[in-house]
Amino acid sequence: MAHDLQHVEPARFDKFRLSLMLAGPLLVVAGLVGGDRLIAETTGRDMPGAAALYGVVDILDLASGKDVSNFLLGAVLIVLAIAVNLWKRRRLLSGALIYVGLVQFLSTTIADLSKPIFGRARPFQAIADGRWTDLWFAGPDYGSFPSGHVAFYVGLCVPIAIVHRKLTAPLLLVPTVVAIQRMSSHDHYMTDVGASALLGVVLALILLRLLRTRDEVRAVSGIGSDQPMDGDVVRERER
Repeated sequence: MAHDLQHVEPARFDKFRLSLMLAGPLLVVAGLVGGDRLIAETTGRDMPGAAALYGVVDILDLASGKDVSNFLLGAVLIVLAIAVNLWKRRRLLSGALIYVGLVQFLSTTIADLSKPIFGRARPFQAIADGRWTDLWFAGPDYGSFPSGHVAFYVGLCVPIAIVHRKLTAPLLLVPTVVAIQRMSSHDHYMTDVGASALLGVVLALILLRLLRTRDEVRAVSGIGSDQPMDGDVVRERER
């Protein structure tokens, strides 16, 4: 049984949360101190390995439904959570689905709505004349900041990693590969992907705190217990 989450948070979760929180800001700082210019001046779509990375991200976009709509996956997860709760009465599963769906949907939506506000030129646009000019607030046709792709996949993979800690490594590999591809293809800067990573992580942690008093989110996440729960334990509790 999970303990009272208002009073118990294991140290291992604190370290996990801290590592997630640091990734985005570190990328932003690296970009501000020279990484962004380095990306603009040294990367390009004809780089060795660029085609392979494009292929991987294309497969991810197809499998996740991103090719259809940036908002499809999050909406489907939320609707599925409601259906599972109403039809099957599986509160643990529906709680996990609503948590992941909300984080994914909000992360993608906030990132997409922010793009025209910041109006940042992409690296290939900023260096089109051979000299780098970091252009901001240039209008809705410029959408480098923040990265929609990274927000999409961080918003999906981080909450799942929080729910199923055994899957953390392969899950976090997904947005990492996407971030590398977006930077190496001249589409985004370090600050773009770092800001999106921070957005997804912050949303995941805020929504976890808001939802964790509910029994289903508390049990599925395993926070407050010595071991995180896996799918088998969740299914056992639902019987």
